[in-house]
Amino acid sequence: MTIRFPETTVGDKFLALMGKKRAIRFPTEAYKKYGPYVYAKTERESFWRALFRSKNQNPPVGWIYPVK
Repeated sequence: MTIRFPETTVGDKFLALMGKKRAIRFPTEAYKKYGPYVYAKTERESFWRALFRSKNQNPPVGWIYPVK
């Protein structure tokens, strides 16, 4: 399974200036449906949800912060 990470946007840069992160979610259902030979794109968290969450709070269940 090939996973494509989203590119950095203006919203991501704005959140980084405020010291916040934007979570992503891996598409596990694509692997179950199409098998190991699938090209999938991760889902990015809503800008507004990331903006209003506190800095030290963990991401929602099933979401992770990407390490760059």
